[in-house]
Amino acid sequence: MRNNPPKGDSSPVRKWVTPVLFGTAIGLLGPAVVLMIFALVLTLQDIPQGIILPLAIGAMGVGTFLGGYVSARIVGQKGLLCGFLTGLLYYLVLTGISLAIMHFSLDASQAVKMGVALAAACVGGVLGINGKGKRRA
Repeated sequence: MRNNPPKGDSSPVRKWVTPVLFGTAIGLLGPAVVLMIFALVLTLQDIPQGIILPLAIGAMGVGTFLGGYVSARIVGQKGLLCGFLTGLLYYLVLTGISLAIMHFSLDASQAVKMGVALAAACVGGVLGINGKGKRRA
């Protein structure tokens, strides 16, 4: 006799992988918009070179927050874990792109980028779960 799973039970791929991939995609699109705005400001204003990296890291933080929030809302539970997975995947994708396109070096900025990505995504994941059910009609 076959042991079928209950109807409400979904596979781990459907439950976790798809929302994390979707959240990461949203997270990658969010900073693209923010960076376009930064690029416009940089063309119109004379901004010191030293402020560009913090602006880029801030944009990454916004993106990972959005990604963690969206993926946790879809999963509906374990927001911290969901945010962490989204932030980790986001960081790995950006690191892979950096390795493919240009010279990549491990330095303090990489640790900061990873910390910001993970922290912002985890906060987004927790808020994504805690904000559930608080919609007003």
